[in-house]
Amino acid sequence: MNASGYPAWSPATASALAFLERTAADQLAFARELVATPSPNPPGDERAVADLLCKRLGELGVDNVTTVCAQPSRPNLLVRIPAREEGRTLILSGHIDTKPPGDLSKWRTDPWDPLIADGELHGLGSGDMKGAVAAMVYAAAALSRSDGWTGELQLVLTADEEGGSTLGSKWLADEGYLAADAAIIGEPCGVMREWENIGVVSRGSALVDIEVSGTQMHSSVSDRFNPVNATFEMAGLIRKMHREFKGHLTFTPHRLGNAGPTVNVGVMAEAGVFYGVYPGNARFSSDIRLVPGMTEQTVTADLRRFLEEAMAENPRLSAELNIVGISQATEIPFDHPVVVGLQHAAAYVLGESLEPAVFPGATDALSFQGIAGIPTVAAFGPGYVPRAHAPNERMASSGVAQAAKVYALAALDYLSQPTNATPSDRSVELKDEDPGRQAVH
Repeated sequence: MNASGYPAWSPATASALAFLERTAADQLAFARELVATPSPNPPGDERAVADLLCKRLGELGVDNVTTVCAQPSRPNLLVRIPAREEGRTLILSGHIDTKPPGDLSKWRTDPWDPLIADGELHGLGSGDMKGAVAAMVYAAAALSRSDGWTGELQLVLTADEEGGSTLGSKWLADEGYLAADAAIIGEPCGVMREWENIGVVSRGSALVDIEVSGTQMHSSVSDRFNPVNATFEMAGLIRKMHREFKGHLTFTPHRLGNAGPTVNVGVMAEAGVFYGVYPGNARFSSDIRLVPGMTEQTVTADLRRFLEEAMAENPRLSAELNIVGISQATEIPFDHPVVVGLQHAAAYVLGESLEPAVFPGATDALSFQGIAGIPTVAAFGPGYVPRAHAPNERMASSGVAQAAKVYALAALDYLSQPTNATPSDRSVELKDEDPGRQAVH
């Protein structure tokens, strides 16, 4: 093993790097093609993007591509690149849908016009996560052209992640399509800047609706009686939940950054019928992000206890809880060989050592690890989270080529290790003959 953490700059490593350096401009151009191909969810239709991916994979000589879907308009692509010798299997995964653009007047450019300006790639889905998907395609092509590594690299390019993954990774896991020794999800891994850390934790999520009941009647006589205004009572409950509910949650802060849950109250709300009708019904939705250790049982119990106490304090409040869905957080050990492989690859490509962290959102790791049992890095990709799901989404245009190298080198690192390798076997120092590369411990 050489000072960079790769097996003696093997022919496979040298070949992969040469191919990726030679095709850097093509990688960025392909990311722009993906951005220019709409796949907003809702409504949800990834066929055009899937067709574009299949075409480019074929042009790059990667032809072991299978399309599977729960619905015809929601394709998932499974790509296999086997080595000549058996060994581990690694999955690189990204979703091919995006959020809708929202209010177009907030965009300075057309969301589907992949403009490059000031060193950034602009466009809907650029950082979340078509830039990473383009990088994965070229990383796979790099390995397909290289000899001397073992095992199998797979690309799993999924539909419906932005809609809850019901037709994407969850369906793939439930149907038995996901099987590997480790996986890397290419979600943007920064909050304050790009390439900030390695997301080893995917926070879970609890999506809940709360129905508030009141007295529906003719609004012209509401002042003669004492009806319950469901909208007013909902507003009071939203305010109370916003101020107090986090203190009712049962959790242990995560050791990485003392991270805890995030409570988002009233992400959606509706009430009443129409003018002239006193509101007898109201409903609001909340989104709670969970840390490891929080379960469906504990979160549900915490919610019910909070509502019971709120109704005891306010006899006019009648509220009913509806659990839309709860997914528990996942976590991969800091010293797992695939995490260490990413650290080595990032140190070489980016010139800095990246530490493990809690990814703030939920990713497809909830399906890969939570359902299929595959140890999964929740987020490692270009772009950063605050620019996702927002007008004027963009990422550094250099991020696509950087990601392609990181993915290829991390894959070769992981797949080339003996299956019984331990973390201590991987601890190396980067030496002076590798200028610009920092040690990873």
